[in-house]
Amino acid sequence: MFQRFLSVLALLGAFAACAPAGTVQGDPRQDIARDYRLAGVNFSALADLTISEENSIYPQADIVWHGDAPGDRIAQIAAMFQEAAARNIVATRAGDRPVALDITLVRFHGVTRRAEFSTGGVHHIVFDLTVRDADIGTVIEPKRRVVANLEAWGGNINAQLDAQGATQKVRVTDFLTSVLADQLR
Repeated sequence: MFQRFLSVLALLGAFAACAPAGTVQGDPRQDIARDYRLAGVNFSALADLTISEENSIYPQADIVWHGDAPGDRIAQIAAMFQEAAARNIVATRAGDRPVALDITLVRFHGVTRRAEFSTGGVHHIVFDLTVRDADIGTVIEPKRRVVANLEAWGGNINAQLDAQGATQKVRVTDFLTSVLADQLR
């Protein structure tokens, strides 16, 4: 009975945690007033990143992403960053200063299907961010490293969240949206 209670409690916690929750670290941000209006994002990835399609618990690679069908993983990750940025363009319409973000992917280590359906894990996302004036291109905030970690549910909780539409891709895109929003504040 107690084990069933713990299972229900864990499930309720998971549903409450459907909103993106994670940690963001990295280089310190400048202490400046930000009244930004996001105008766009320029996404790139380091040229020497390794990509793994291995379905083990923790593949050794810079890019591990199984939240989309097999394909160009960097393009799939770029699409999530672009979606997150588009959401922030809408959210920052009232800002006075138009800015563009230069994002360079350093690492994107999601969880594999095997981990997703068993142990869970952490989506570990690392990128460099530069904030530029969107009109003239000058650097407003120099490059800084952003390290963002989002818990990935595993097992039955993950299966139930997936069934409700809270897929890996949805959760990571929502998380990237909040990470970018925090960087613009």
